[in-house]
Amino acid sequence: MTNSYKEDLSNKTILLSDDKVFYTVEGEGEFVGYPSVFMRLSMCNLTCQGFASADSPHGCDSFISWSVRNKITNADLLQHLEQEGYEKHLYNGAIWKITGGEPLVQQPALLRFLEYMDVEWGWIPRIDFETNATIMPDKEWVRVGATFTTSPKLSNNGDPENRRYKPEVLEWHANQGSGFKFVIDKESDLDEVMEKYVDKFDIPSGRVWLMPCAGSRKEHIEKAPMVAELAKQQHFNFSPRLHLLVWDMALKV
Repeated sequence: MTNSYKEDLSNKTILLSDDKVFYTVEGEGEFVGYPSVFMRLSMCNLTCQGFASADSPHGCDSFISWSVRNKITNADLLQHLEQEGYEKHLYNGAIWKITGGEPLVQQPALLRFLEYMDVEWGWIPRIDFETNATIMPDKEWVRVGATFTTSPKLSNNGDPENRRYKPEVLEWHANQGSGFKFVIDKESDLDEVMEKYVDKFDIPSGRVWLMPCAGSRKEHIEKAPMVAELAKQQHFNFSPRLHLLVWDMALKV
């Protein structure tokens, strides 16, 4: 790699949400409870209007990911990871959780940052993506051992099916062994999960997580028994929303 190419790579930018990077434990899905360094990217290709509210006009449970104020260079982002101690957490085994919004909207920028990280550090952290499974991942993510936690959007999210449902991407994730996490608001949501996803793409029950649709600890506690029973019936995994139960942090993590 030439010095000029490295310098050019260091100056490439990526757009982060308002909470940028933070260290916590994973709150949902397959890796619930794992120490994780979250990097939340801005922007999404869906709107989730079915869940819109005064607090979250886009309907997103992480509405801060719609901010466009935090463009940062690769060099500054890597320095931030180092100075705030995130590099140490990642080196010691924390998962690098890349989320959004929809992080793969910025896939080219992410790949450039990955290349810059590898050049500067000489190693790549353990990566897990949170994705809505509408954008095909680049093969480079498979090469570096990244995993994917998909969160396909059901019809209750309000987006038209041709935007939120991409069979070729879903089939790729099913073949790749990605986790499938579904937000359940009512019992009838399970019919859609089975017909449109599990049965259609032959997803093993052990790769499916059902999670209550909730914006507060109180709502989570109220809906969890119903969702847990559905998971038991189908031999699926039940996922809590740990950030709600522990910190009652709606619209954050």
